[in-house]
Amino acid sequence: MTMPPAPWPLVGRDAELAVLRSALAGPRPRSVVLVGPAGVGKTRLARAAAAEAARPGPAPRWVTATHSSARTPLGVFSPLLGAADAGAGETADTYEDLLRRSARVLASESAGRAALFVDDAHLLDDASAGLLQQLVATGAVAVVLTVRSGEPAPEAVTALWKDELAVRLELRLLDPDAVDALLGAALGGQVDRAAVAELAAHSGGNVLFLRELTLGALADGTLVDELGVWRLRGPLAPSDRIVELVGRRLSGLDEGALAVLELVAYAEPLGADDLAPVADAALLDRLHRAGLLVTERDGRRLRVRLAHPLYADVLRRRTSAVRVATMARALAERAERAGVRRRGDDLRLGLWRLDGGGGDPGDLLRAARTARWHYDFGLAERLASAAADAGAGFEARLLRAQTAALQGRPDEAGRQMAALVGAATGDAERARLAIAHIDVSWLCLGRVDEGLEVAAQAEVAIADPDLRDEIAGRRAGLVLGSEGPGAAAAIAVPLLRAAEGRSRVWLGLVASYGLGRLGRTTEALGAADRGYAAGQRLIEPDDWYPWFNLYARCEALAHAGRFADAEALARAQHRRGLQDGSSEARAWFLWHLCRTARDRGDVGAAERDAREAITLLRRLGRPGFEHSLLSLLAMAQGVAGDHAGAEESLGVLDRLGIEAPLWSWTDHLMARAWAAIAGGRISAAHRILVRAADDGERIGDLTGAAAALHDVARTGGAAAVRDRLVDLAGRIDGDLAVARRDHVVALCTGDAPSLESAAAAFHEMGAALLAAEAATDAAGAWRAAGSAGRADAAMRRAAALAEACPEARTPALASIEVRERLTPAERETALLAAAGRSNREIAAELQLSVRTIANRLQRTYNKLGISSRVELGRLVR
Repeated sequence: MTMPPAPWPLVGRDAELAVLRSALAGPRPRSVVLVGPAGVGKTRLARAAAAEAARPGPAPRWVTATHSSARTPLGVFSPLLGAADAGAGETADTYEDLLRRSARVLASESAGRAALFVDDAHLLDDASAGLLQQLVATGAVAVVLTVRSGEPAPEAVTALWKDELAVRLELRLLDPDAVDALLGAALGGQVDRAAVAELAAHSGGNVLFLRELTLGALADGTLVDELGVWRLRGPLAPSDRIVELVGRRLSGLDEGALAVLELVAYAEPLGADDLAPVADAALLDRLHRAGLLVTERDGRRLRVRLAHPLYADVLRRRTSAVRVATMARALAERAERAGVRRRGDDLRLGLWRLDGGGGDPGDLLRAARTARWHYDFGLAERLASAAADAGAGFEARLLRAQTAALQGRPDEAGRQMAALVGAATGDAERARLAIAHIDVSWLCLGRVDEGLEVAAQAEVAIADPDLRDEIAGRRAGLVLGSEGPGAAAAIAVPLLRAAEGRSRVWLGLVASYGLGRLGRTTEALGAADRGYAAGQRLIEPDDWYPWFNLYARCEALAHAGRFADAEALARAQHRRGLQDGSSEARAWFLWHLCRTARDRGDVGAAERDAREAITLLRRLGRPGFEHSLLSLLAMAQGVAGDHAGAEESLGVLDRLGIEAPLWSWTDHLMARAWAAIAGGRISAAHRILVRAADDGERIGDLTGAAAALHDVARTGGAAAVRDRLVDLAGRIDGDLAVARRDHVVALCTGDAPSLESAAAAFHEMGAALLAAEAATDAAGAWRAAGSAGRADAAMRRAAALAEACPEARTPALASIEVRERLTPAERETALLAAAGRSNREIAAELQLSVRTIANRLQRTYNKLGISSRVELGRLVR
């Protein structure tokens, strides 16, 4: 197990370090007092400042105040004073003599040296504090002190900032962005955003607690590296060191106070009425003043919480199971007497009954449903099992099976659903079971044929025409994967016109996705909006949340060329998924964000997003979706010129062992093509891209076909695809298809002004990489036309556009010299050589002799004025 380095890097403190640097390095050094709670990183920041102050110069002087040193006047300075007094030949007869000698020693030692650093200055004895105050006031010494907030400090220390003798610098807790950066630096890799959020919440932004939580999670295997992404695979547990640290904070409390804290830790937030049996107002006030409890207003109700999340973690760990059961029963009985009044009360009641026993089956089932829609699938399964055991019947058993599937156990879920066939009574239950079984079959197990069989059997067994239409709508999703967007839209669009409720939510998703791929983007947006509106009107959510329709809207917006609108919606929904704890929502919107990297050029972010989404889908057990995401990961790596990485991702994809879903078939083929391009195999890539276009037209993915043909054009094959892309663009809504068409036509004619117009159109819609490539094309066209000044201006625009996609490495971004001077054959050979292929390997790829390849490379070197493959790689990449 790789452990983070010690000490951790200093992250998120640039502003504070700049203040320290300015104070200490100025013409007249000023003192600084660093103030903050324990563990916030005061000492770490002070040591970083000390290290800077010592370059160049002698080692900084550092002392740490302690309770023991405070018992002796000037005891904290004894290491410095003792060394300085050696051989001085004088003694301190009086306290005043000692003060004078100490001041003289510290002042003389400071001349030309770094400032004096005093850690934990709130523990200084009065004599030491007074001495520092005098020295700072006279300018004899510049000091940096760390002081713990909330602790009493000597008046002389407080006077330093009150009298403006020193700069007071308050260190705040790290925000989530700083926690993300710190974890990434400490762990040496990408960290799942949900893990960042959980670690930030549990640590409260306290660096010490964050470090201990992270080390503990690494040690017990809770924090793991999957596909290059660090993620949590279980709840955080406080390490022994955290238990010890918090234990010191709780020491000295009487049994009554501990009982209150245990109750709040178990069930926070609690109202004052819930605490009345164990705590009066005086006790609550005492715990509040001690910094152990915090109170807040929720409307007219007073809510009580623990002051830090880790206090709750530690208290829960040390509370016995017997005590937990007793508290749970008491809370449940009180809630049942009062009645469930607020949103979320049903879930709390269900949880208390789980821990305390008993409970009404209906209450347990309602709690299970609430947990399911709050994405707490583990708790939902436990509650559904308890409800089923208590006699809740079919609904509880079905929910138990669904939550098993949502936690990545689809085989178990399928068995449970098969066992429920005989228990379903009436068309409504048969339809719900069939729909759930269909979803598990194709989404989780990748068994489209099994899903189609379940749908066929259900349509025979169900008499209600509306429910049969709902099953038919589910079949449209199966067809999306097995036959493609065109066939799925043909089923879903007519059904959507008359659909209501849950059926409209689902059909809106399938219809919108299919229509978007067909290029009917205006209709696709309308279908997504109708599905979303229907989902918002549902009293209880369907298995497919309304946000699935927002995903479909993102896709349709991107197909139309409205990349900025699509990105804004996807990022907002991703943040919502993170807040709600929905791994599924996060994965789907990350899926969208990385799908546009081929056009927009944000390949670094796309690779990170794809890796995170893949880990989320793997945890949920979604092999078909994982296949699609691995394709997009490989595509982003190919656009970045990372041939090895793209091939590795495609290898992982192949090892999934499932049939590629046709909803993303063109993306999959384009990923293989871009992997070939990254390896310099342009001709092979063009063959794959033409196949993608052929298949796209056959399965109804016209937008995918157009993108594939445009990829051929932008990598040197414009003439071969112009007429076909012109025809396709006439069948696709939106500005993107038009811009692709205009770009290819201008490439074929060498029309520099039209190429510049294409670049402007791509830039306007947010396709930065396509804009940079088109601007580079314009520069080449201007150069060919003899307009060197306009060519240089176009290249400057291309460079500015390319700054938005710095990690992209595509053939179209090669230098003008390469594009002008090399024939297509020489250029392909150069790309293969730049990718590390030997002459023999290049000859085998192009089906030429080794001698021909050697001669071709030599001509290339002569034309470009270079002599090595290293120089060649820099030019063609």
